[in-house]
Amino acid sequence: MFANCLLVKDFDKSLSFYRDTLGLEINSTDGKFANFMVDNLELAIMERSQATEMLPSKHMNTGGSVLLCFQVEDVEKTTVDLKSKGVMFIVDPQVTSWGQTVAYFQDPDSNIWEISKL
Repeated sequence: MFANCLLVKDFDKSLSFYRDTLGLEINSTDGKFANFMVDNLELAIMERSQATEMLPSKHMNTGGSVLLCFQVEDVEKTTVDLKSKGVMFIVDPQVTSWGQTVAYFQDPDSNIWEISKL
């Protein structure tokens, strides 16, 4: 299994975004940590202040950018559904030069998410 953990600034705000706005089901929680199962992928969020128990704070905010991707059956419909929940898209659905339909939005910590057609 493959897992991703996003270090977030405001756990409660991010939890609300992933659980309530995106509709992901919580698998488990512990303090300022929660994980969600998305098919066979684990996506977790952890407040940065809690992550310093594992990583020295000097290493926080020093990494590169992240682009997370997931596939949906209908990019346009998913975009409309997410917009109705307040998600702000930075790129509305478009067809790439290689023929893939994609759209992009950001989570509360400015991580970029791509949705694309299955």
